[in-house]
Amino acid sequence: MLQLSEEDANEFREIFDLVDQDGSGKISPAELGELTKKLGLKYSESQLEMMVREIDIDRNGEIDFEEFITVMSRQVQPSYTPQQLKHAFSVFSTCDKEGHINVNDLEYALTMWTTDKLPREKAHRLIKQISPDSLSEIDYNEFINVMTFSSQEPPAS
Repeated sequence: MLQLSEEDANEFREIFDLVDQDGSGKISPAELGELTKKLGLKYSESQLEMMVREIDIDRNGEIDFEEFITVMSRQVQPSYTPQQLKHAFSVFSTCDKEGHINVNDLEYALTMWTTDKLPREKAHRLIKQISPDSLSEIDYNEFINVMTFSSQEPPAS
């Protein structure tokens, strides 16, 4: 198991226990689905299973506490390949259209799930740079091009 401070370990345990609704010591795709619903996110059963598979080191179909803290305490890579970014978008997207992400899903992901958790205003500026016409969906290939090839800050609104 990773070396964590007592405070971090307790915080991770508290989060894990909230998601592990049946107290089994494992998080199932169904329990992950309940969490995402509470967060206002909508994922298909296959998307939830894919999320669990990515974390499930022992391949038993559920996330145990050790797997959970491994993911929670992992250092995020400073740069990502376009394929990694596309995969991340597909996980967060509730859009039915292949290769697109709903603007609200993108904003939520940028403000809640990124390592640096962008402030909402900065997320809005970044999205506005990609979707100046205030579209409800973004082609995430366009977004990835901006994210991977542009090191500039989004222009101030």
